[in-house]
Amino acid sequence: MGRFSSFWTLIIFGIFLILLVFVSPLTRQSREDVEWLKFIGRTSRDIAYDIARLNDGSFVIAGWTGSKEDFDQDVLLLGMDKGGKLLWEKEFGGTGTDGAVSLTPASDGGFVVLALSDSDSGELFAQFGEQDVWLLKFDNKGTLQWKKCYGTYGYETAFDVIEDEGYIFAGSINIDGQEDFWVVKVDKSGDVVWSRNFGGTDWDAAFSVAKSKNGYIVAGMSKSADGDVKINHGSADMWIAEISTDGRLLWENAFGGSEWDQIVDLTAVEDGYIAAGVSWSEEIVGKERKADFVMIKFDINGKVQFFRTYGGSSDDIVQKILVTEDGYVLAGTSWSDDGDVAGKHKGSDYWLIKVDKDGELIWQKCFGGDMDEVAYALENSKSGFLIGGISYSYAAGIAGRSHGGGDVFIVKTK
Repeated sequence: MGRFSSFWTLIIFGIFLILLVFVSPLTRQSREDVEWLKFIGRTSRDIAYDIARLNDGSFVIAGWTGSKEDFDQDVLLLGMDKGGKLLWEKEFGGTGTDGAVSLTPASDGGFVVLALSDSDSGELFAQFGEQDVWLLKFDNKGTLQWKKCYGTYGYETAFDVIEDEGYIFAGSINIDGQEDFWVVKVDKSGDVVWSRNFGGTDWDAAFSVAKSKNGYIVAGMSKSADGDVKINHGSADMWIAEISTDGRLLWENAFGGSEWDQIVDLTAVEDGYIAAGVSWSEEIVGKERKADFVMIKFDINGKVQFFRTYGGSSDDIVQKILVTEDGYVLAGTSWSDDGDVAGKHKGSDYWLIKVDKDGELIWQKCFGGDMDEVAYALENSKSGFLIGGISYSYAAGIAGRSHGGGDVFIVKTK
């Protein structure tokens, strides 16, 4: 299980922030699909990593900001109404690199934020090791109610959090060079109920967690072929596991080809689980492709029922999947201008696709400007979807301007 030298190494592999290139202005076709656009930023990079809709109909955006005088990164939280009006803004951090990677609505109308910190001191800092995980609980107005830190003397990271009689978060834990799936259950006050790690002797990391009939489903990637992992097909496999409500491993399954494959998001459906992943394996995406969006349908025991790929001849990186009444919506970033991708510009765009329940492509939409857009977040609304990430565009054709090294960019589709 490999070790990483910095905070952003696992972020780069887990969230795929790829090198940036130029693109041309937003097309007429994609403008017709947009209800509103919102840029939020200052002098440096400001990124949205997750979006959640609260009980009152407002939205919370979580990410990080580098727009500080000392150029350290802080947790960035934004409250926004359904029309895109900014309601409030909060920042939390310490002396180093701090960032929010996920959030979930709470049953009391507020929300919980999952954040990472390698700071030595400040509002957030690594209390136990080189990097620790934080949960921060807020009311619906963005007022902090409590915060708790989790970790060991090693290096911990996490990518997803859900509510279930408290909260469950999933990521990876690195102790003495061993990198495992890490799943932690806490109560409603943030106190640890149990903490478990799963994996083998190579690199294993969880990127998504969801409720299941018997407990929880955790999914991500694994390079192991021992310990809790029975098989590996190549470099890195998509790995899915069910654990009980008290954290016992019930079953696991690996899916992949000869190259790098991983699940980035997963949700439960009536007869199993739907996952969004990324594959660079020729056996999955074909010889003429690089990375593609992959949608995988698992039954309730984790067996693959079918999978579908979407993209073109360049990199197409999915981040989120949502269930709709008649299928699924996936969001991410595309560098392709062929295959399933149409209306894209010269570099990368937000890419939003709709598929039916069998995975057949219904429609696709690209959103971009005169430079690069990278999408990380997706949320449903009563009409359309909210997509969030970062924009480096300056063009008036995208109805805005980057304030610095990159802005939070929110697109509300019709």
